[in-house]
Amino acid sequence: MISQFAYLVLFSWPIAVVFLFKRFEFREALCWSIISGYLLLPNIIGFDLPLVPPFDKQLVVNLSAGAMCVILATAALRRRKLAETLGTANRGIIKEDPALSEPFKIQRGQVLFWSLMGILFLSTIITAMNNGEALIRGTRILRGLRMYDVLSINLSLFIMIVPFLLARRFLATPDAHFILLKVMVIACLAYSLLALWELRMSPQLNRQFYGWVPHQWKQLIRGGSYRPVVFMQHGLWLAIVFAMGAIAAIAMWRERIKSSDGIKWLLAGIYMFTVVLLMNSLGAFIIVLMLLPIVFFLGVSVQLLMAAIISGIVLTYPMLRGSGYVPTEAIYESVAKINENRAGSLQFRFDNEEALLDHANAKPVAGWGTWGRNRVFNDNGRDISTTDGYWVLIVGIYGWLGYIAQFGLLGITTIVFAMNRRRLKVTAATAGIAVIMAAALIDLIPNATQSPITWLFAGALMGRYQTAVVTKKEANVRLAAQARVNNRSGAKNETPPSQTDIPQETVTTRLRRDRPVHQRRPREG
Repeated sequence: MISQFAYLVLFSWPIAVVFLFKRFEFREALCWSIISGYLLLPNIIGFDLPLVPPFDKQLVVNLSAGAMCVILATAALRRRKLAETLGTANRGIIKEDPALSEPFKIQRGQVLFWSLMGILFLSTIITAMNNGEALIRGTRILRGLRMYDVLSINLSLFIMIVPFLLARRFLATPDAHFILLKVMVIACLAYSLLALWELRMSPQLNRQFYGWVPHQWKQLIRGGSYRPVVFMQHGLWLAIVFAMGAIAAIAMWRERIKSSDGIKWLLAGIYMFTVVLLMNSLGAFIIVLMLLPIVFFLGVSVQLLMAAIISGIVLTYPMLRGSGYVPTEAIYESVAKINENRAGSLQFRFDNEEALLDHANAKPVAGWGTWGRNRVFNDNGRDISTTDGYWVLIVGIYGWLGYIAQFGLLGITTIVFAMNRRRLKVTAATAGIAVIMAAALIDLIPNATQSPITWLFAGALMGRYQTAVVTKKEANVRLAAQARVNNRSGAKNETPPSQTDIPQETVTTRLRRDRPVHQRRPREG
């Protein structure tokens, strides 16, 4: 039975968020409020009222952080207007947090961003219109969707992507990426102590603090030892968080490799790799084993390119899976050589994916909708499906439109960033976030481990891509190329001026004029 303490912690979290924003700098407080809330709050539902999303961990964490950001950003705007009223002589009296005072100037990607957002929210209308009929499966009746359900679904989707929107606006700079990685590593280091305690004493912290166990006991044992859960939904969710923390630590080491404190991030990365190994999650361990060398040995541009390739494979996985191009038998045989039990679990997932994908293909555009309509039932009305993979869950509920929207917001930024990596300044922290997103996307194939942390990293990458300024070297190259084109076309022969001879306003103006046709010109004024 869920304890009263669990409800007290859940309902009191907004107070903790206020304390975090008073204690830390704005961007650091935002990171802590999302990451610590996801790690510490109980996986329970406080209220499940009609229309509105359930009052659970995701809603409390995301809305608490979002409300504080809106309040502080509004107050900062009022102070700036007051400073303008006082005049330039008195503006220095009013001090602002850098994250609130820095302008958010979009340079590119507006069409991409708003297209994905539009598909995400507008496709639910098509979903409701195509699922008005009730489904009868044996003795079970699943009611049809109404336009009333569109509002409820869209509210849930909005709550889900709040960390993405906040990170896109406030965590879009290289400094913010450094802060995000730092908070992630510190949080994982502290949380690992609880995980190691459960590894030795058995997964019982959820029961001791919140009065319940999230899964059957057999789910908590793997290979003759315990699989820690702490306060998460499942051990798989915990393992992928630690995998992201290990990659973040090595990315921090690459960022600070020339500093005196660089060695501590390297040691943190080695420690987190060991923790992932002890979590008894083969998938998370393979992800870390595959991606850590990329961050450790390769340059930032190559890291970004490798992350983009992985993201592209994940984005096209459902099409490859449906067309039979994914070698499921070969994957099963490879895993069977390592562990027979894990191979059996993997085959069970493959079989369920086949059944769910066949059902989803009956309504491929916008899916079957909610209320369990995406699931597979036998003739007696018993649910015989298990939706492990997040991709098949989204395809079944929201169809290909929903899949393109959600996975596009999560993964497409890495691809377009990599395509522009030579002309956009990429730091080790930004490249590390791209690799972390690749790790999260890989895990969404076998597991439904989508979380506020995943959306936070995705939003930070999207914001950086949209606001990054073209490097001076690339600006000179483009201006020189334009001058050569003008010379060949009979224009007056002029030597391309150097960067130091061109005012910044001239460079910006010319870059806007020369912007490729697929990039929208930022709005002025």
